[in-house]
Amino acid sequence: MAHIELLTADDWFRLKEVRLFALQDSPDSFLSTYEQEKDYSKGQWIAEFDRGDWHIGTSGHRDIGLLGVTREPETPPDECYLEYLWVSQEKRRAGCASQLVTATLERLHDIGVTTAFLWVLNGNDAAARLYWKLGFAALRS
Repeated sequence: MAHIELLTADDWFRLKEVRLFALQDSPDSFLSTYEQEKDYSKGQWIAEFDRGDWHIGTSGHRDIGLLGVTREPETPPDECYLEYLWVSQEKRRAGCASQLVTATLERLHDIGVTTAFLWVLNGNDAAARLYWKLGFAALRS
């Protein structure tokens, strides 16, 4: 992955394209589905930026990775949730996911975020291994 960009609401169409592709490419990796999001309006896509930040990984002129950083209204300012990690199939197992998560965590640290939570769906063993490797720990309630 050559470059990681922080999208703005003006990039809503780019977020739409990458998320819809990711949902088709890896339908069992997300809580949402292509069918749920394919008919989102422009306003709904822009509203995704109200929930948080979206980071895109690029290689050449192609978007090959996505990671969301979101907050619920009651989330303290020094906490966030990582969600929607996706890397294109041709770039998997090449360190792109690690680079995307690491760069995002560094940016979050720089703005004062001290805790990042995430969920891994049962059966998504590749994601679980990645997060363990990056130092995340499992919490049980």
